[in-house]
Amino acid sequence: MIDGRAVSVPLVIEEPVEPVLARLGRTEDIRFSPSNRRLAVAGFGKSRCLLLDVEIHRTAASATLGITGYLQIESAALSEPHGFDFVDEHTLVVANRRGFVSLFRLPERAGVERTIELSPFRMVHRASPWRRIHSPGSVCVTRADAETCEILVCNNYRHRITRHVVGLARTSVRNKILLDRGLDIPDGIALSPDKAWIAVSNHNTHTVLIFDNRSALGRHSAAIGTLHGVSYPHGLRFSPDGRRLFVADAGSPHVLVYDAKDGDWSGERNSSLSIVVMSQEIFLKGRNNPQEGGPKGLDIDASGRLLVVTCEEQAIACFDIARLPSEDAPGRLPSGCGPEVLRPAHAADNPLNITAATAVASPPSQ
Repeated sequence: MIDGRAVSVPLVIEEPVEPVLARLGRTEDIRFSPSNRRLAVAGFGKSRCLLLDVEIHRTAASATLGITGYLQIESAALSEPHGFDFVDEHTLVVANRRGFVSLFRLPERAGVERTIELSPFRMVHRASPWRRIHSPGSVCVTRADAETCEILVCNNYRHRITRHVVGLARTSVRNKILLDRGLDIPDGIALSPDKAWIAVSNHNTHTVLIFDNRSALGRHSAAIGTLHGVSYPHGLRFSPDGRRLFVADAGSPHVLVYDAKDGDWSGERNSSLSIVVMSQEIFLKGRNNPQEGGPKGLDIDASGRLLVVTCEEQAIACFDIARLPSEDAPGRLPSGCGPEVLRPAHAADNPLNITAATAVASPPSQ
């Protein structure tokens, strides 16, 4: 059983930022910048990008996430922004569900509230030399070299993953359809830190598919691993050591945790842990259909300690995942009794979840 250690991280939000978060509306993704000094939130409903200035304060026993300022980006290129990732501290990639993939140069942190209009310096329009990109949702970025990045894009309603090698200093883009076998609304994507594994949230099969990126992947490549037990997987992220995968379940109030002790993600597996990341009241408020209500975007900070999630009814919640039990922690429920569940306590009248929380164990399901 799990004891009552606190895992929810208090948010300290400066007064000018709080109303901006409260008015953000439907969100889809959230991403830390490489330095952990910025946090990007996808304002899907209002076609905006919100960049938050953040400060993480840590002690051996606890952490606090401070939000000190914001930069709100508006652009004609933003059309239902659904997926974010950073190339570096000053370059943001945005996948627009009703548009294309846009790359923005970000100004320096302002430290005060403001809204600006930006135009992208690069756009990705094509899935391949013969096909246009369609319904780009989630993105995953790696840096190839100083002048080039590689972007993996979920084309949600074309049921495929595309790969784009994009020049940062020159106008060169190479496009390729990478994967489509077995995909049915790919709604989230993550690359393991060693680049060996690609994880894809497969919405309509209620699974996460794992592909071996060390092999010569092509459109007909099959998944070599499958993660079960999630209703509508959305954002997902590997831990820094690549042995744990966190998956936001948009159809429940949970983030599911999967483990590969040896770093090998092939084969079938169920979740090791399930974290309740919102109150039942908040979950039901956003549950307009069976696919909604739970967390959408998810990210882990560069230290691997803090997990952030976002959805329309809870713009930001933060958790100290360093306090979660390891897969083989003593006192786990016996096999077959169901996953351990950490339940953070929330103030019912606090839409921003600016609280601490206590973790308790749920009884095994019957």
